[in-house]
Amino acid sequence: MSTPRCPVPANEAESTWVRLLPALDRWLLAAGAISLAFLIFTASRANIVADSVDYYAILQWVTPTEEKPIVRNLHFAEQRSPGYSLTALVPYALLTLVVEPFVSTQKVVDTRPAPAFPPPRTPPSGVGERPLAFGPPGPMGSEHMLIPPRPLLLREVPFKDFYVPGEDSWFQWKLVLALAFTSYLFLFLGMAASARALHMGYPTLPGYCLVAAVVFASPVFVRNILHTPLYATLTAYGASSLFAFFFLKGHTRRSTRHLLLAGLFLGFMVLTRLETGVFAGALTLLLLVRKEWSLLFRLVLGATWVVPVWVTYNFTQFGTLLHLGMLRGDINLLMLDARYVLYNLVHPSSGILFWSPLVTLGLVGLLLSRSVPLRLIGVSSLVLLAIYLVRVPIMYQHVGGGLIDIGGISVTLPATPEAMRELVRSDINRYITMLAPFAVLGLRDGMGRAWQWWGGYDKGRSAGCGGDGQTKTGVGIKADGGVAAGGRGEGGEILSGG
Repeated sequence: MSTPRCPVPANEAESTWVRLLPALDRWLLAAGAISLAFLIFTASRANIVADSVDYYAILQWVTPTEEKPIVRNLHFAEQRSPGYSLTALVPYALLTLVVEPFVSTQKVVDTRPAPAFPPPRTPPSGVGERPLAFGPPGPMGSEHMLIPPRPLLLREVPFKDFYVPGEDSWFQWKLVLALAFTSYLFLFLGMAASARALHMGYPTLPGYCLVAAVVFASPVFVRNILHTPLYATLTAYGASSLFAFFFLKGHTRRSTRHLLLAGLFLGFMVLTRLETGVFAGALTLLLLVRKEWSLLFRLVLGATWVVPVWVTYNFTQFGTLLHLGMLRGDINLLMLDARYVLYNLVHPSSGILFWSPLVTLGLVGLLLSRSVPLRLIGVSSLVLLAIYLVRVPIMYQHVGGGLIDIGGISVTLPATPEAMRELVRSDINRYITMLAPFAVLGLRDGMGRAWQWWGGYDKGRSAGCGGDGQTKTGVGIKADGGVAAGGRGEGGEILSGG
C-alpha cells in the first residue's frame, strides 16, 4: 500500500505573506478608489446626453429661480423618478449660498460650426432602407443629443454658463455641478458602505478589493462614471449599497435604528429608480412568508418618508397628488422575447455574463448563500432582473434604421441587429449597476465557502499524514475565508445565517 504524499510545511515567508493579505486587501481598495478619483478629475464629461436632459430639467423645475428649459420638448422628464434630482437640490443650495456670491459667472457663446459627425452607416441588404444617422438633435434622434455641442470636461464647467444654440437656453454650471457632485458622492459612499458591510460580515479578511474589482470589471459601469455622470445610475448604486449595509446589520442584530435606516435607503432607491419598487415588493413578500413581522414593520416605517415627498413633488409640478406619468413608459414594452432575454444574459456582444461578469457571479453567490439576509437580497435581485428582461425597448421591434416619433421626440432606430445589441448592452449593464453592491457580498460569501471546502479537503489530506490540518506556522484559513492565527476564529455576523 502506497504512502500518501504529505503537503510541504509552510515556511516563514509564506506565513508573512498570509499575514499581509488583510493589508494588501485594504490597499487594493484604496488604489481603486484613488484611481477612480483621478480618472473622474481628468476625464469625466459634463455634457448632457440622452436621459440626463430629463434629470437636469427636473432639478431646474424644483429650484426657486425661473429659467427657460434647456430644451423645448421634455416629454420623458415626467416619466423619470425624481429622487436623484431632488437630492441634487442640497449641493445646488450650497453652491448658490456659499459659492456663487463670491464668483462671477462667465457666459460662453460658441459661434463655431458644430463638429462633423461620422458618416451614416448603411445597413446590409434586406435590413431596412434608411441608414443609421449620427448627429446633434434635430433631424437625428434625441439619443445623439450633446449639450453643449462639443465634448466638455467636468473640470471646465465651474463658473461658466454655455449658450445652447437652437434652443435659446443656457447650460448652467450650478445645475450641472450639483448633479455631478450628487452622483460622485453616492458612488464613493456606496463603495465605502460596501466595504463596511464586508468588514461586518468577514472581519478578518473582508475582501475590500472586490468593491473596486466589480466596478472596473464592468466597462459599461466605468463609462457611466466617466461619460454619463448626470444619469441617476451612480446615485442608485450608492443608495443600494447603503441599504444593503443597514439591512444586513439590522437583520443580524435586530436593531431598530439600522432597520429604519435600511428602510430609508430602500425608499430612496425607489424614489431614484422606480423599477426598484419591484425589488422592494419582492423583499416585502419574502419577509411576510418568513413571518418576520417586526423586522418588516420597521423596514416599511423607515421607507414611509417617500410618500409625502413624492406627493409633494407631484402636486407642485403637475398639480395632482397622484401623477401617473412615471408609469407610462412609452419607450418600453412589457413582453417576453426569448432572443431578447439571451441578448441580455449570455450573448458575447451584449450579455451581462460577458460585460458585467463579477456582478453576474455575485448574484449567483447570493442565491447559493447559507445566510438568510443574503438569500433574501439575492432572490429580490433576481426578481428585479427578470423585470429588466421583459421590459423591451420599442426600438427592438423596428430594427432597420430611420426615425420614430415618441411624444414629439425623434428616436433613431438601430440599423442592424448588431446596433440593437449595442443598445441592449448599454441598457442592461447600466441597469444592473444598482445590484453591484449586492453582488460584492455574494462574491465574498462564495469565496468563503470555497475556502471552507478547500480547508476541509486539505484537512483530510493532512489527516492522512498524521497531521491536524494546520500549517506549522500556526496560521490557517477561517471558515469564511479570513486569516486566523492557529486556524481558529469565529465566522462573521452575516455567515451566522438565520
